[in-house]
Amino acid sequence: MGLEITNGSVKMTNTEKQTSSFMQAKLSDLAERVSRGMSRPVAKFNRDMLFGICGSGTASVHKIAQNILDGVSTKKTSERLYRNLGRAGLDGQLREALMDIVCPKLKSDSLIIVDESDIEKPYARKMEGCKLVHNGSKAEQTRGYNLLNILACLENDQGYQLLPVSSDLISTDLELDCLKQLMHDRLIDINIKCKGRGLFVFDRGYDDRKTIGFLVENGMRFIIRGVGKRNIREGMTEVNFKQAMKSLDLAWELPGLKPGEKLRCGTRRIGVRTDDHPSAKANGVEASLVVCRRFKKSRQKGKEFYLIWDFADPGLSELEIIQRAVCAYHKRWKIEEVHRQMKQDLQWEKMRLASYLKLKNLNMLMTISLYFVYSCKDMIEKIAEAFPKIICFRTKDWGKLHQFVYYRLCQVIRICLQRVTHYNKSPYRADLTEPWQMKIRLV
Repeated sequence: MGLEITNGSVKMTNTEKQTSSFMQAKLSDLAERVSRGMSRPVAKFNRDMLFGICGSGTASVHKIAQNILDGVSTKKTSERLYRNLGRAGLDGQLREALMDIVCPKLKSDSLIIVDESDIEKPYARKMEGCKLVHNGSKAEQTRGYNLLNILACLENDQGYQLLPVSSDLISTDLELDCLKQLMHDRLIDINIKCKGRGLFVFDRGYDDRKTIGFLVENGMRFIIRGVGKRNIREGMTEVNFKQAMKSLDLAWELPGLKPGEKLRCGTRRIGVRTDDHPSAKANGVEASLVVCRRFKKSRQKGKEFYLIWDFADPGLSELEIIQRAVCAYHKRWKIEEVHRQMKQDLQWEKMRLASYLKLKNLNMLMTISLYFVYSCKDMIEKIAEAFPKIICFRTKDWGKLHQFVYYRLCQVIRICLQRVTHYNKSPYRADLTEPWQMKIRLV
């Protein structure tokens, strides 16, 4: 495989060339791992798509084809990519391969953040399965698709690392299962592959009886932001949530996120009914609740917020439980930053395919490309030395290398991969012939 490394018309320095070669080898290794067990044409397609997405930074198949220097016309390359995107079951194979890569890295304290997003397609008319979805950023209904994204947050000595675990593009009109059932299937897959390690973190949209019952019954550790509107069970009777919280003693105090802010917290066990209708014989599960109130200068700021949790660790004290629950939930916001980068740097919403199957396959290839971008944070110091004007264009940025630097990593990766060639484009036929056949045999 020949690699041609250029940055437009400007040649790279030796340090930049070495870093670029290393990143190209890293992506080639990832393409080989996710294609293990697949046929050679599919493995070739996966490699071309990953290099094309990371090198062009777009979901447009035409632009991806332009980035693939295979010696044929862009039209022919686009037709090949479109044809391979129609392979049934490819998204499931890629998802399994990605989970096999990420899940072994999870530890017992690693966070697995689950959240929904959307792909907005307001002008689409012929895209299969396109329907009205809720656009959270605009707080309105628009045409598009739902996205179920799952992200791992791994702590290390220098900060944290985010790694995409799974992504599902969903049209509820075409799927046999509902969105909640699809989410449950993904959680079971992840829980099995990571052998029960990790802590699932959800926002308030997942505070429903079925989800809480599913998590408790399957022995999964979780934190859910509670809405605080449903009744809770005390023994065999149900009591009003607000009334029950008035008697809770907020005996613990933690520092808040803002200067001068403090959190007064308390925790207790509660019962949650899992059946739809209340009755004395209704099924239910037990979980725990953390209640927090924000105070600044002895005055309460805003409303209380609630965290429903189950850590499956009886050895923790009340203070340790509260600290762990509050700290873990505050990190949930990182997935919102990932959603924004998906739509800005990789242009997720520019997917233009009429087939629902092709959209799902392309979405999974985009997720693996995003995983590659985020995994490059392991070598952030080396990348910053080679491309200081992109990663650290200000002196104070050198102290932020282990924070959310993925936007700048995307820029560097596009430079390193935008002119990579995997094919021999020489016009001479002799170059394509086996060298041993070119030797002249003397009789």
